[in-house]
Amino acid sequence: MSPVQTVDARAVELPVIQQYAVEQFLFFEAALLTEGRYDEWLTLFSEDVRYWMPTRETRANRADAVRSPGEMMVFDDDRTFMAVRVERMKSDMAHAEQPPSRLRYFVSNVRIERLDELMLKVRCNLMVHQTRMERMETTYVGEREDRFRIVGDTFSIVERKITLDHTMLPRAISFFF
Repeated sequence: MSPVQTVDARAVELPVIQQYAVEQFLFFEAALLTEGRYDEWLTLFSEDVRYWMPTRETRANRADAVRSPGEMMVFDDDRTFMAVRVERMKSDMAHAEQPPSRLRYFVSNVRIERLDELMLKVRCNLMVHQTRMERMETTYVGEREDRFRIVGDTFSIVERKITLDHTMLPRAISFFF
């Protein structure tokens, strides 16, 4: 019989607390998006944020089918453009969202890597279910890779890369990830 392995609680306390804090931050963000509280959602991002989604293609001779920075993107936004999109979502000009979609966000498999004292790399799986006008349902599945800056007792998202599993989008994307 082998001896029971014990873990020094002091050694894991910070990572466990940090994991919980990051997950709660992501769940709060998902609630803001689900509820359409875009102005509040935007405050979670830094002024120097990059918010982008590369395209993906299926090709037998390319090991990584996800496009690299500088190649074709679905979108590649900075904070100013994100703010413009938020204002558009609140106006009557977002025709694809009249009436607004019902959105449900699912975040799971949160993985954290400390990059330095103030920066974390946070990866999670994401599923967004969209219902439009009682007739159309679309589910988007993928991964988000974020860079979080630790700011006091919370976080600021400095970069978000959204990589969908889809190679062809089922419809135009008119919401946030």
